[in-house]
Amino acid sequence: MTHFYLRVAIFCLGLIIGLYLGCKSATNKAIKSSIDSHMIKHIPSYDNWSLKRGIQRKVLPWDALRYSNITFILEADVLFKEINVLCLIIVRNNKNVQAAENTWARGCNNIHYVETVSTDKKKLPGMRTKEHSSWILLCKVLLDIHHKHDWVLVVNDNTFAIMENLKYYLAPLNPLDKYYLGYAVKFWNTIYNSNEAGYILSKAAIKAFQKAYSEKECLNHAYWNREDFYLGKYLAKLNITPSDAKDKEGLSIFHPYSWYHVFFPGGNYYKTSVFSVKCCSKHSITFKAVEGDKMYTYHYLLYKLQIFTQGTLGNLPYESDVPDEHIWRTFLKERNIHDENITADQYYKVWTNLINDPTSFAAHMKKEIHSVDYS
Repeated sequence: MTHFYLRVAIFCLGLIIGLYLGCKSATNKAIKSSIDSHMIKHIPSYDNWSLKRGIQRKVLPWDALRYSNITFILEADVLFKEINVLCLIIVRNNKNVQAAENTWARGCNNIHYVETVSTDKKKLPGMRTKEHSSWILLCKVLLDIHHKHDWVLVVNDNTFAIMENLKYYLAPLNPLDKYYLGYAVKFWNTIYNSNEAGYILSKAAIKAFQKAYSEKECLNHAYWNREDFYLGKYLAKLNITPSDAKDKEGLSIFHPYSWYHVFFPGGNYYKTSVFSVKCCSKHSITFKAVEGDKMYTYHYLLYKLQIFTQGTLGNLPYESDVPDEHIWRTFLKERNIHDENITADQYYKVWTNLINDPTSFAAHMKKEIHSVDYS
């Protein structure tokens, strides 16, 4: 009889737990639905914005841009002048700063560094104080920002931002509205934009933050380095919450991972994401570069590599008036070789002697690569 009552008790307990979990799941779905509907904002059309300004847009092939004698006004140049963006770069690794300056950060109208580490190589690392936590440093900068900037981009030093795409996205938006855009995540019941993908604050959001808080309030969480979390927490008190930042096709534009992990994500990569993640927009704005060297790779692929698919101005095989015979004869004479009847093996040996060993050749190539101008 005892076993019977024990089984009944276990059954009832299991039923209660099942009902509780079911209700909790339904509640979470309802909350998630409420979050989605509350935070999704209508994004005005960029096409309408450009038409109002009398901007006529036309896609040109590389052939025309590079080889024609016509001077074109590029859309990127117009956006650079029209959309004023201040870039706040949170520095945790000084090696990444120069890489950012030489690549993507050239698209910023102004740059300010939030230095969480010492830039003085001669100075020994000292004890970290509360004034040097990333949250306090960011808070001080936000409180001091001048209102001449319409938008503020906050990124880590290992983030790569495509500024042209950012300004394309921001152009139709009104900076006098309170915007807080990025890759939204949830932690400790706080929804905020992750610093791994960077985030955008409008002029109105900055003004609201400056009006409501002072450095004294920021000191309440002085020892924490989760500046993205605490900024989201403070902004939430002002009813400024992350929006679902996607392009007009519903594809994600802020990415907290490198290119490889964005295209081939793991199973748990987006478990903290508040909104659905759909890869990937052709107008993507940020990626994680991991280290400075990757920034140069990204910059080369996006800005330097030119693919010629059409055109007749310069996309043609090179035609030389100098016969091939003259080229190799000149090469031999420059090396005091006057016997033109040398064999192919002898000619090859001349070249190998010129190049020396593979190590020397690689060192020579490395010097040339470091001398490349990325402007």
